[in-house]
Amino acid sequence: MAKEDRILVVDDEVVIRELMHDILTDEGFAVELAPNGKEALEVLKRGDDFVVLFTDIMMPEMDGLALIHEAHKVDPSIVPIVMTGYATLETARAAVKEGAYDYVLKPFNLSEIKLAVSNALERRRLITENARLKEISELFKISESIASIRDEENLLDFVLRAALDRVDAQRGSIMLMNPDGQVLEVVHSIGLPKGANRFTASMRNSISGMVAQRVQPLLVHTMQEHPALRDISLQLTSDSFISVPLERKGAQLQEASVSQVSQPQVIAVLNVTEKRNNRKFTESDLKTLSIVANHAAAAMENVRLIRDMEDDQREIVFTLGEIVETRSRETGNHVKRVAEYSKLLGRKCNFSFSECELLRLASPLHDAGKVGIPDAILNKPEELTKEEFEIIKTHTQIGHDMFKKRKKPVLQAAAIIALQHHERFDGNGYPIGLRGKEIHIYGRIVGIADVFDALGVDRVYKKAWDFDRIVDYFCTQRGKQFDPDLVDVFLGNIQEIIDIRNAFPE
Repeated sequence: MAKEDRILVVDDEVVIRELMHDILTDEGFAVELAPNGKEALEVLKRGDDFVVLFTDIMMPEMDGLALIHEAHKVDPSIVPIVMTGYATLETARAAVKEGAYDYVLKPFNLSEIKLAVSNALERRRLITENARLKEISELFKISESIASIRDEENLLDFVLRAALDRVDAQRGSIMLMNPDGQVLEVVHSIGLPKGANRFTASMRNSISGMVAQRVQPLLVHTMQEHPALRDISLQLTSDSFISVPLERKGAQLQEASVSQVSQPQVIAVLNVTEKRNNRKFTESDLKTLSIVANHAAAAMENVRLIRDMEDDQREIVFTLGEIVETRSRETGNHVKRVAEYSKLLGRKCNFSFSECELLRLASPLHDAGKVGIPDAILNKPEELTKEEFEIIKTHTQIGHDMFKKRKKPVLQAAAIIALQHHERFDGNGYPIGLRGKEIHIYGRIVGIADVFDALGVDRVYKKAWDFDRIVDYFCTQRGKQFDPDLVDVFLGNIQEIIDIRNAFPE
């Protein structure tokens, strides 16, 4: 028995209520009384965390069986015990069906009451322990899922849905902190009115702003306890709500980086309201949401860090590609166009999003091997001699050798593309003479993208072709230089190709 163990006794007979009160208080329990099921239900809804419910069966307003049914909606872990003066098999079955754990007969035997309570408390302990283990297991699954998400929008959606589900709430939002640390903006919501997304709130005149400034969660059982919040509550429809800050984990290291000093300590604020059945949020709900918010904050930082790293990698790849093209007096936009053409072809061939991005990142390095070709040959305006052309052809092997030992998928793909983008579908290409689908799909795609773009721009050895001439060339080289199926896909989406070319002009 613990001091917080509370028992609710419900009976329409005053004598029974008083007798039970005396017996149970003498045993050290906190006891509350109710004359019928309806009033008892109101007591339970106050959230006083009763562990045992003693109830008569035959009562006005609401009988004991109906009370047990409704009581479990309010608190599934409460342990009901039926009090009856006429126990029958039928009433016992009905009581068990509604969730009654035990029964005691009137007139009461003190030892029976004590035994019933002792057994009920043990059952409550087991229920609570199982619920705690289940909660830990569910939170562990949530944290694993949160950590696996790599897209910020999907992450926010999952976090909000998980939060509402764990605390049985119907409305919620996530408000992101603006970079200046002065405004919070709703970026994802569930159950809020249409148009709630993109709503902004200042740090000084909103509950979320107050939570972010204090970097402390807020649990409000009822707004009556916090009248000062009424004016900044943004017309909350429910008196009970929870707001939890998503705190930046690297905040304590800000002095290590000049770029991080001005970053606000809080990334976002998670808000939930409208617990089902008009119940109030509890300290347990607050603890659950704090755990979810803690994992969400770490995941958001990881997502943004990975995104920044990927952006940096893209810049490095494109810069390397531009350096190579500059050596041959070509513009950096050539590699950008080739990258976008390649990604488009991959998408039209039903590649996954990640593989399309891989192709987009690797394709700018198709001519990286040209760093090993002498300028006099690379930029010769006249027709190359046979010996010079043989030297030019080695750029495919040089590029392949540069990347083949690297472990990263982008560089592995770059090695394939560098080696094979001059192979021909009819087997007359170089450096190996691969034929048909012996050529990797990446090599076949980039081969089309590279030639299409090269024909349309001025080079040291030629003038740009007009668009119709380029299309005719691809039609005649279908099945010869190029994969016929890929040519069909490419020309079948020619407007998108033109849009890419216009987006990255010379």
